Amino acid sequence: MSVVTYKDDMNLNARTHIATILLAVAAALSSAHPAGANERIAVLVSMDARPFQDAVAGFQEHLAKQGVRADYEQFSLRGDSANAAAAMHKIKQGRFDLIYTLGSPATEAAVDAAKDVPIIAGIILKQETLANMPNVTGVGLEFPLETQFRLMQRILPQTGTVGVIYNPRENRKKVEAASRVALQFGLHLEAQEVSTPQDIPAALERISRRADVLWGLADSLVLSAQLAKPVLLFSFRNSIPFVGPSATWVKAGALYSLDHDYHEIGSQCAEMAIKVMRGSRAGDVPPEAPRTVKYSLNLNTARQMKIPLDDELVRGALHTY
Repeated sequence: MSVVTYKDDMNLNARTHIATILLAVAAALSSAHPAGANERIAVLVSMDARPFQDAVAGFQEHLAKQGVRADYEQFSLRGDSANAAAAMHKIKQGRFDLIYTLGSPATEAAVDAAKDVPIIAGIILKQETLANMPNVTGVGLEFPLETQFRLMQRILPQTGTVGVIYNPRENRKKVEAASRVALQFGLHLEAQEVSTPQDIPAALERISRRADVLWGLADSLVLSAQLAKPVLLFSFRNSIPFVGPSATWVKAGALYSLDHDYHEIGSQCAEMAIKVMRGSRAGDVPPEAPRTVKYSLNLNTARQMKIPLDDELVRGALHTY
């Protein structure tokens, strides 16, 4: 005949209670995401343009190669932020495990409306805008300053002074950082502040007396569509090559721009998504710059300005005009 003591009885009750809790937790987790179930991923794009399609394809292909089973549902703002509320309402109703956003408008909509779902963002103008958000990370479009100046020296090896016009409210810190990085490459940054579009002609005139190249730092005041023609005319009249912020500017007459492999950006975002699926908090995964660097060249501009470009450099361009 066995004797169960009071202490044994207490231990038995405690073990039974713990086992009940563990079973309840396991059941809840199984219900929320059954073992072997596909990940449910909402894809929210700012518009239906080719770069966004390539980034979606790169994301899905990389997850598939890594053995991640996922069900996708895609939503588009179709270039209009007014469509954001309806898209996010559907996404919130869908109870997705993760949201993959492409473009700043789509990302801003998701960040505002989905605080408890991890968000992986791509094709963001400035990756620092993703910092300090607990449920967000991603890949921006800006290349590191070191990358930009390294390519500048390869294409324009005689450059000593780099001119840049900027709005201090938007880009003061970036220009201060660029000035320090330029010195590491033996370059001097000739920076001119402007506060209104009316300030730009005088700033260009000052730069024309000192700069070997005009660097097109992304700036909503200086590089607006309305100022594209005056900036490019300045470049041609003064034979000061302009480094454009995108291939669109190169097609219009800028000498070159850095360019992106959007499929690869999608793959980069997928790697971040896998880290989140494996338990990392999205906000703990640092935002990244694009790891693949492409560039576009305008050969007509190079000929007119008598800028020699070696054959290897031309062959390596993503686009030539």
